Amino acid sequence: MRDYVTSLNCKKLAIVFLGLYALPAFAYIDPGTGSAIFYVVSGIVVSIYFALRSAYYRIFEYIFTIGKKDQQCEIAIHCEDPRYETTFLPIISNLIGMGMGVTLFTMYTRDESFVKLPSEVTVISIPPGMLGYAFVNNIRAIVLLTTTPQLDVMTFRRSKKVNHYVIVQHALGESRYVRPFAYDYYDTVFCCGPIAKANIQKMEILRNSKKKRLLNTGVPHYEVFMESMQNKFHKDARSTVLVAPSWGPLSMFETIGIDFISQIAEHFNVIVRPHPQMRISQRDLYEKICLIQGVEVNTSSTPISAMNAADILLSDISGIAQEFAFLYEKPVLIINQGRNLGGLEGELLGGGSELLEICKDFIVPIDPSEVSKLKEYLEYHLHSYNRSHMLEIRDSIFFNYGCASKVAAEQLVEIYMNERGQR
Repeated sequence: MRDYVTSLNCKKLAIVFLGLYALPAFAYIDPGTGSAIFYVVSGIVVSIYFALRSAYYRIFEYIFTIGKKDQQCEIAIHCEDPRYETTFLPIISNLIGMGMGVTLFTMYTRDESFVKLPSEVTVISIPPGMLGYAFVNNIRAIVLLTTTPQLDVMTFRRSKKVNHYVIVQHALGESRYVRPFAYDYYDTVFCCGPIAKANIQKMEILRNSKKKRLLNTGVPHYEVFMESMQNKFHKDARSTVLVAPSWGPLSMFETIGIDFISQIAEHFNVIVRPHPQMRISQRDLYEKICLIQGVEVNTSSTPISAMNAADILLSDISGIAQEFAFLYEKPVLIINQGRNLGGLEGELLGGGSELLEICKDFIVPIDPSEVSKLKEYLEYHLHSYNRSHMLEIRDSIFFNYGCASKVAAEQLVEIYMNERGQR
């Protein structure tokens, strides 16, 4: 493994920003003239800001063109966070089985706690954030696979030396709850299911944008969970509730607070799994949750151990709702606070959630005003859900359930061979 931060000796890099300090002026300017001057000055300041910002990015882009040897590979996989390794590892395993080499670029350092990778995998550790993307934006590869959306929209830019960009969806879901242009500039999308695929096709029509290859792939990381599942239908004297929400303004902790946790713990075993991003973005709330008495707080790198122990899940918009329902075939309650689609692709798509409607019998939406009745909801749905109906739905909304990683690897090799032939 190579740490690219060390190799470039980034500590030697420095950028000095100069600020201007203006002394107070005791003078009069009439309102009209003052307004005009304000707009002129503000326009100049904004222009200077964006010019400096552009130069800042260009400096790092130029620096990372120097290490062309490290950036050159055949099949590149870009992993921005350790939690996405469960998506890539089964795909990598299948690629190695097909005789293909892989270069894995991680925006973190892999240590002994990570799953050991085959010798055919070259791992290159790069910095997180802007420095890492400056590196990724200059990779040389025939095909690059990632889970990161908004290629060519934000910091993540296309490299002129990559033939084909592929994004794989890392959870079952729709395309309405992602940011605008999440998939628009990819060459191929490995779709999780027919709902997401139809959403992307509709957005292509609405925007009159270039059509992408939309392949029927599935959700590869479910296979990692399948291998680790234990006691799928165990039964203790007291049922266990897993509380595992998302983070941010749509999180149930933001909507209904955290007092309900102690209340349901009087009647059930409770495991609370805060979203990993809370530790970074909502530190105070994260620490309060970890101090709740009488419950188990699970902070492991994956939710597998928590799901293994649970009989029912309480969540919100988190993708763990589908994981728990379809992998463990057990009921889920979600606090349905209503999702503001402003600034998301759902604003363009219109309508309501197709996935939520299809799964409402076993991924049950609860209005936040009903939080005082959580005990009754939990007890009722622990014993009343229809497992056979759940399995019927699962077969209709997933592509290649249980074998998506093999399909993804085959699709990736096909793309690779086609692009290689065109070089």
